[in-house]
Amino acid sequence: MGVAITVTSWKYNSTSRHLHIFYDNGSAELYYSVPKFIYANLLRRTDKAAFVHKYLEYDVHFTCVRIM
Repeated sequence: MGVAITVTSWKYNSTSRHLHIFYDNGSAELYYSVPKFIYANLLRRTDKAAFVHKYLEYDVHFTCVRIM
């Protein structure tokens, strides 16, 4: 069974449309280019990781880089 991780913080740069998501285990992910409407929807959600995972499954044309 996997270990649950929690989103601790995030930063969004509206100019470059980069979204950085930081987790409680010290890892982070960088998503780009994330449209403003997706970021606005992300702010409304309590489970940020599940929200991003859902959009990655539907291929909304942004790329993820994992930062360990």
